[in-house]
Amino acid sequence: MNFITSLSCAVIALTATAAQAGDHSAPISPSPALDFATPHPWKDWTLEFGVSWMTENDINNFIEAEATFGHGDAGAEIYQFTATKLLRDLPFSLFGKEYRPLLELPLCLEYVDQNANNDFFVSNFAFQLRWVDFPWNHRLHTTFGAGLGLSYASRIYAMDRQRHPNEDRSHLKFNLPIFVSFALPEIPEHQVRLYIAHHSGGFGTFDQGGVNSLGVSYAYAF
Repeated sequence: MNFITSLSCAVIALTATAAQAGDHSAPISPSPALDFATPHPWKDWTLEFGVSWMTENDINNFIEAEATFGHGDAGAEIYQFTATKLLRDLPFSLFGKEYRPLLELPLCLEYVDQNANNDFFVSNFAFQLRWVDFPWNHRLHTTFGAGLGLSYASRIYAMDRQRHPNEDRSHLKFNLPIFVSFALPEIPEHQVRLYIAHHSGGFGTFDQGGVNSLGVSYAYAF
């Protein structure tokens, strides 16, 4: 668990898929000017299965590599299935090199298994940017994603009530997915991801505060 936490904390951002302009059936290839990246494997869809653990932390605690997992009734394991649609790549040049981040739309269904035995479902969507051009991709294929969207929970999280007692809590929150993925260069379509699931009230837009979980998943791009 500490391994998941320490690696996850290095990441703060969002998720989804994008389709290459033109031929959506072919992988996105790097520009000739991009001399350090392996070909991008992304096609139309990425399917992801994972599990995360509810924490008692604010999002800023993760930056300091701190995480306290929930216990008692507020503790929970959260199982997720996500289908991410690739919308397009967003090429740009900087200092003579071309970069091709991806714009994606992840659609996520979560099953929240709370210690309090009042389980429920959460539906999430977001628009997500994924950075794919890392200089070490020929050794360890790496991507980083972060997004912004909405989340609707059929029940209020026990952790949300525990961390914000005597406050009105909303079923609807902002969804801010953040992840980093790793894959072998020979099979970049098979990815292991470490992620943060951040659901926020938006500083009073829906309510004050939110909930956060840390997780690990397997993703397959095709």
